[in-house]
Amino acid sequence: MSRNKLERFTFTPRLRDIRVTKDSAATDSTNEDKAGTSCCKLTPLISLEKKESPVNPYNRVDWTKMNSKWPLPDTNDNEISGVNSLPQLDCGTFSGSFVDTSSCCPREIFDKHDTDAVNNHRSIVLKDDECCKTHWARSERYQKIKAKVARAIKRHKIFLIRGELPKLKEALEKRGWVQKHEATKTRALPYGSIASLESRSLGDLTHPDGSLNEKAVIFAMLRHKPPDFIWDCRNDFVDWHRGLSNNTILNRYQKPSVYTSKLGMARLLEEAHWMYEEDVSSVLFPRSYNLSREPKAFLDDFRLTAAAGLLKWFVERMQDDQSPPETGHRPIPMSRLEFAMKRCEELIAHENHQNIDKDFVTEFEEEEWNSFLDDYAAAVHEGAGIEATSERSREQLQKYLELTNPILAKLKEIDPQYELNGMRNIWILKPSELCCGTGISISHNLKDIFRKIKSKPKDYFIVQKYIERPLLIQDTKFDIRQWYLVTNTFPMTIWVFKEGLLRFSSKPYTFSTYHEAIHICNTAIQEKYDAERRRRRKRGDSEEVVKSIRDQEWDCEKLNEYLKDLIARQTGHCGEPYYDNIYPKMSEAIVLTMLASQEHMDRRRCSFELYGADFVVMEDLSVWLIEINTNPRMYPPSSRITKRLYSNVLESLVKGKKERAARYGVINAHFQFVPVIMDVPMDPSADTGGFSLVYKQNIADFRPYLGPCLFVFGKMIYREGGEPCEKTNRRMSNMELLKFESLANEGEVRIVSFAGKHF
Repeated sequence: MSRNKLERFTFTPRLRDIRVTKDSAATDSTNEDKAGTSCCKLTPLISLEKKESPVNPYNRVDWTKMNSKWPLPDTNDNEISGVNSLPQLDCGTFSGSFVDTSSCCPREIFDKHDTDAVNNHRSIVLKDDECCKTHWARSERYQKIKAKVARAIKRHKIFLIRGELPKLKEALEKRGWVQKHEATKTRALPYGSIASLESRSLGDLTHPDGSLNEKAVIFAMLRHKPPDFIWDCRNDFVDWHRGLSNNTILNRYQKPSVYTSKLGMARLLEEAHWMYEEDVSSVLFPRSYNLSREPKAFLDDFRLTAAAGLLKWFVERMQDDQSPPETGHRPIPMSRLEFAMKRCEELIAHENHQNIDKDFVTEFEEEEWNSFLDDYAAAVHEGAGIEATSERSREQLQKYLELTNPILAKLKEIDPQYELNGMRNIWILKPSELCCGTGISISHNLKDIFRKIKSKPKDYFIVQKYIERPLLIQDTKFDIRQWYLVTNTFPMTIWVFKEGLLRFSSKPYTFSTYHEAIHICNTAIQEKYDAERRRRRKRGDSEEVVKSIRDQEWDCEKLNEYLKDLIARQTGHCGEPYYDNIYPKMSEAIVLTMLASQEHMDRRRCSFELYGADFVVMEDLSVWLIEINTNPRMYPPSSRITKRLYSNVLESLVKGKKERAARYGVINAHFQFVPVIMDVPMDPSADTGGFSLVYKQNIADFRPYLGPCLFVFGKMIYREGGEPCEKTNRRMSNMELLKFESLANEGEVRIVSFAGKHF
């Protein structure tokens, strides 16, 4: 058997199973050889050729079905590569030369020199002709490029990037991958829809100085070769064409907006409690509404939140001043407190199912609610007080305070978002399909919110409860961008990056204005004000000399130390707040969200996706998921810390280490650098860089129904004299057995035990 044939098999070292066989394809002998060996010809006992076997659900010997998600790299060095030759560069060779040279070099140059040494050809050409000097260097460079491309084709290492990701490109090329470029006219088309045969956007094969244009050369060589790995980092993702190979690795799942758009994610998380598992999957998510479809639900929520907010405001003012609130420029009547208490009591009764026999809810006219909301806004947002001029009114306020505290305590028990609500009733409007903080607005005015909703198409906005009491660092709001990777949707496999990105606002946190520089931590938003601050600093403005917290390059380690000191001063507790509390809660929220989205995710075998989840930490260190972004921003970096983190994430995606191919079931001891997204399914011990596996779904192995299979167990019954009872112990006839099986299938027979016999 030839060596190439042997390399296709993996043998198990069991001596008793070894048989001698003869491969007819490897014995191409002469007639004399056949005649001489006919008398001792061995009869093949088994065939080493791979045979197709029928589907067997119990077959667990098939290694590729067990372990491999991605296609195995082809390590057969004798395989003919599919690289395209370029006639204008692939010149003919001269007699006696082992190096391709340009046909423009005259033959006489080699004839007049009495030498056949290959090493002297280059020196001869360099001395005799300037034209040949250029063509020799170009031919030498061309052969190197051709060899590199041929090697990448054989090892299935051709990648395509739609967009700008220099770090990913650099990391792949370090591991022997070759980039395939696209023509301008095909970049906006679905993958694999047409073959890109020419690319004027990359220029000619040679530069004006005669040197090779490597991009154009590689493009021409790979014009008929589909890529093995595609990364699309654009927001306007185009679904791939059905002609794309199933073995092509893609970094995207189809139609991710079903679960990553803000409206889609909110809809899925409404029923996410079914996916809850303690210390595995749980999520805190601010309640959200689609006002174009559920305006009544949002209106009721807004009103009740305002009623509870007025009570919180009242208690806070009374406890801080230890006296009745001062009368503002527009005092509100005391009856508003009684109105708010009754509405909260009705909500408590409803949540405790006390309204089953009796309806506690009182219906009010729109004008009465609008009047209450105006007074509420005047008290909470405009600094108005409560009418309390007489001594009797002050005593009444004290009674209201005694009644309000128990009501708020009960609200806290029934409302899981009690702390999130705050008292200002602020809501944030986000475009469902946009990113980078585009089109976001914040408001506490009900009329303003509905006016903005009506100005846009249906399903354009999502209205989400704003987190009013976030954790502040140096009086500045921040959120956390946590990257995670889904390498398989069934079973769900999730990897979370070990370090998150802290994104700070540019201005101190305040409610005096809802400016985006204060309340929206998105990097694209804050970069605008960073540039403005830099310009002011150059002009010498004194107010911009002091660096903001964004300039201090906070990371997760620094946040952990800050929280550790803060908690130690307050409670004396020692621990690692970020690593023990925040990071695990973010991981649990990611797991539950992905499980809720699983049925909507594409189950393509060779697909994966990198996501960016945004979290806000509240004062009580509770972690709230805000949104999940597909195709998170990874270039360009906006600071030193983003430059470091972006590079670490991309390098960890293609992190690999040298492994013997024999470990993967190939005899050839060939060393490969394989990306972790392809390496880990075949080798769990592979280096995963900054990613750690946080969840691997356990899928039960269901065996197919193969028809009824009845077994009867029992023992023989004997008479008193010791003789067997033939009538009782007789076997069931065929007709009785068929009838028994029919009844069992219809559910009319169940297994029983009678007289020592078990059915």
